[in-house]
Amino acid sequence: MTFRRSVLLLSGEDIDVLRQAITASSADMICLDLEDTVAPSQKVQARERIVQLLTENIWGRSQRAVRINSLSSPYIEDDLDEVLRGSAGAIDALFLSKVESANDVVWVDRAVSQLSEIVNFKRRITLCAGIESARALTDIDKIASSSDRLDSLGFAIGDLSISLGVRIGAYLHDRSLYPGDIHHFAKSRINLAAKTHGLQALDGPWPIVNDRATLIEDTRWGAMLGFDGKMALAEQQVKTIHEVYRPSQGEIDHANKMLDLYAKSVSAGRGAGVVEGEFMDPVTVGLARATIARAQVPI
Repeated sequence: MTFRRSVLLLSGEDIDVLRQAITASSADMICLDLEDTVAPSQKVQARERIVQLLTENIWGRSQRAVRINSLSSPYIEDDLDEVLRGSAGAIDALFLSKVESANDVVWVDRAVSQLSEIVNFKRRITLCAGIESARALTDIDKIASSSDRLDSLGFAIGDLSISLGVRIGAYLHDRSLYPGDIHHFAKSRINLAAKTHGLQALDGPWPIVNDRATLIEDTRWGAMLGFDGKMALAEQQVKTIHEVYRPSQGEIDHANKMLDLYAKSVSAGRGAGVVEGEFMDPVTVGLARATIARAQVPI
């Protein structure tokens, strides 16, 4: 399993600053932005920076991703052509912005496949669809099942909040204004669609970068709901996200105990049942193995 607990979103005009951020990051994936954070007059230069960074040996264990412009923009074809050709496909994933329908994902899939027949890509490129509108949330199952390249769905906290009319500004600064997580339905729906169709679910970033306490709470809620990871806006958020997603020592000890007891049970010719007060079957053992696997990923 490829763990994607954290996706660090980076944008900027200074290539040296970006290079330093990539080199220093412990994120499981780093996504360079070509969309909203890049002014129209800077799109060409941003592509050039991204191509250069993608081909440099600075990424460590972090996967490489780029967020491209939406299909409704005039930039999408140049994004794909210049980034994928220029880097020879030295990229793990494309983040699709403002996906409205399954057709959007299919279009990008075909474009990437066509380019892969021309350019000798270094790896298979997967897709992450950002769920950013009421329409996308309504049609999410069609989107989630639209392409074999699609491997994840992302919760876009800002755009989706605007589309749904959520009063996001007040909520970000005072979560007590709403009893619980105001995005609970949208998050649950995204995770349900992802897990139904064998995809990963990525929680949205917490926008107030210096609010560590709320980041911990928001990350924990997402992890409890079943999200596989969370997007981050700054490197200081990455370590916090990893700490939340890492099982506690108590969970690790319990998982190891379960595996040990199950091994003894199987050796004795028994299957499912209660051993030393613990009910065990392949499902509970699978959960224990998943806990151990998460614990072994570097912070």
